[in-house]
Amino acid sequence: MQKLSQHVETHKTKVNRFYDLIANGLFIAVILYTVVQWNQIPEQVPIHFNALGEVDNYGSRWVLLLVPMISGGLLALLEFLERHPEWHNYPSRLNETNAPQFYQTSRELLNRVKNLSLFLMVYIQWEIVRVGLGHSNAMSQWVFGGLLALMVVVMIMGVVQQKKIN
Repeated sequence: MQKLSQHVETHKTKVNRFYDLIANGLFIAVILYTVVQWNQIPEQVPIHFNALGEVDNYGSRWVLLLVPMISGGLLALLEFLERHPEWHNYPSRLNETNAPQFYQTSRELLNRVKNLSLFLMVYIQWEIVRVGLGHSNAMSQWVFGGLLALMVVVMIMGVVQQKKIN
């Protein structure tokens, strides 16, 4: 693990701010949706879906409080790490000259992973409420799988970007 002895400034791009706005807006919207629907949500809601998106376990509707709490904790952790790219793991070729590029690339990658993770948690919460209310009988395996695949693609692209740094 290579680190520099000093902090290198990075910045959040306009695109990253836009991603933050969308993800945080959806996070707030799904919490409001859950609150508005709370009295209609049955005591038992789906707490697990199989690979086909079918419900294979139920639990208390209070689990709907757990998903936003986990999401908020994950958001806080990833936001902190995004602001401190010097804490990340870098290849041994990291030096004073290329550190700004490594750190900025890492910050942007973490921003995308953070927002996709939040979007995935929003989608899970939304589907739990919808299935619990009887508006749907399964989670879309295509949407869930697509989000996971997109996250993998984004991470691979980030690694490829870092490999291009001299």
